[in-house]
Amino acid sequence: MDLIVAIDWAAEHERFERLAHPFAVRAARRAFKNWHERKRDDAEAEFVAKVWDQWARLLVRGKDPEPLLWPLLHWAKMWVRYDRKIGGRGRNPDLFDYRAGMTRHLLDGRGRPAPHDRADPINGWLDWTGQARSDDPAELASALERAGMTLDEYLAA
Repeated sequence: MDLIVAIDWAAEHERFERLAHPFAVRAARRAFKNWHERKRDDAEAEFVAKVWDQWARLLVRGKDPEPLLWPLLHWAKMWVRYDRKIGGRGRNPDLFDYRAGMTRHLLDGRGRPAPHDRADPINGWLDWTGQARSDDPAELASALERAGMTLDEYLAA
């Protein structure tokens, strides 16, 4: 049978802040000093959060994390360097991230894709005509009437 020990999290958090946090912040700054400044702050925050996460997991297992501080710093650095996240990833992928496998398209003034990269094999699904096949001319005419525009004015805009 396992013996469950109550952990005083406030005291352990204070201990972490006193012992490990200064080393973690310094190690994070040193590890990510050459990263782009847009990513550096998030990487440093993720690094410190991972050190705390590892510290807390060792406490839950009944181990003293203080002698393991240097390995904790090393593995937190590896965790951030290989782009892991403590909270996981969002449900919607970042389309500008290289892992998404998407191609960025140039758009003209009306939001239609410009045909500059038609040869890309992933773009077979794009409708390069620039209009949906479900466009209704009657809806366009009524919208122009409500806006007080003629078709020539609309096309010239």
